[in-house]
Amino acid sequence: MISQVVISIVLTLFFSSFALAQLTHEQQAAKDKGLVLYNQSDWYDSQSLLRIAAEAGDRTAQYYLGEAIRLSNWHTTAEAKKWYEAAAEQGDLYSMLRISNKYDLCKYMGTCNEKSGTEWRKIALKVGRERAEKGDTEAMTVLYIARQGLGWLEKAADAGDSYAQNLLAKVYRDGGGWFLIPGNRKKAVERWFKASAEGGYITGVSNYALRLAHLPDDVGYSLDLVTAYGLTYLLSKLEGGGTAAEDGQRNLPKIAEKMNELEIQEGIAFAKEWEKTHPPLSYFDPIFGY
Repeated sequence: MISQVVISIVLTLFFSSFALAQLTHEQQAAKDKGLVLYNQSDWYDSQSLLRIAAEAGDRTAQYYLGEAIRLSNWHTTAEAKKWYEAAAEQGDLYSMLRISNKYDLCKYMGTCNEKSGTEWRKIALKVGRERAEKGDTEAMTVLYIARQGLGWLEKAADAGDSYAQNLLAKVYRDGGGWFLIPGNRKKAVERWFKASAEGGYITGVSNYALRLAHLPDDVGYSLDLVTAYGLTYLLSKLEGGGTAAEDGQRNLPKIAEKMNELEIQEGIAFAKEWEKTHPPLSYFDPIFGY
C-alpha cells in the first residue's frame, strides 16, 4: 500500500501547477550549456553547470545532474539519488522511473530503497497517463519506457518529438513493431532517423552530410557539397565528449577536395545560418538509458 507521504506527493502532482523554479539569466545559461555538454556525452564537465540550476530548484537540471553523476560512477550514488528525488517531487517522470529502476548497481551495493521505488513507479504511471492523454510527448515516451506499449512511442514520434523519433527508428531497425510489407520497415527507419536529424541528432547529421557529398552515394541524394561541407564543419567544431568532432575534422578535407574556395566559404556560411535556426547538435543519449 502506498504510504501517506507518497499519497501526499501524488495529490501535489495532480492538483498543483508544479511551481517550477524561476532561473536567473546566469542560471539558465549554465543549465543550457550543461545540457549541451551532457548531450555530447560529457558527463563530467556538465555537472558543475547543471548543479547551478539544480541548486536553484530546476527539476530538469536536477534529473540530468543525477544522470551525469550516475553515469560517471556507474551506479546511483547517494548524491545522484538526492537529485532524482528532488526532481521527482516536482513531477519529473524520468526521475520517478530512475528511482524505481531494479537493475542499477546500487541494488548490489545496498543503497537502493526498493519500497519507495515501487511507490514511485506507481506514481510515474498514474501521472504519465494523465499527461499523455493531454498530448505530453515526454509522458508518452515515459510510458513506452515503462513497458506500457509501443503505441505510446509512436504517438510521441508522430507528434514531432525528436528524441521519440530517434528512439522509434532504433526500435524499428532492431526488429520492433509490425509491418505488413517488409520494405516498409526500412522506409520507416529512414523516415524517423531523418526526422530526428532535423532536430540536431549528431549521428543523423553526420550520415546525411556524407551522403550529400556522395561519400558514399548509396541513398540516391543529389550531390550537395555546400550543405555537406557546412554540416560537417559544424560537427568538426563540437566540444564535449564523443567522437563527432574528430570524425568531422577527418571528413572535412575529403569533401573540400571536390570544392573550390567559393563553395567552401558558402558551406561555412550555411553552417552559421543552420546553427541559428536549429537546436544544438546532440548525440541524443537516452534520456532514460544505460
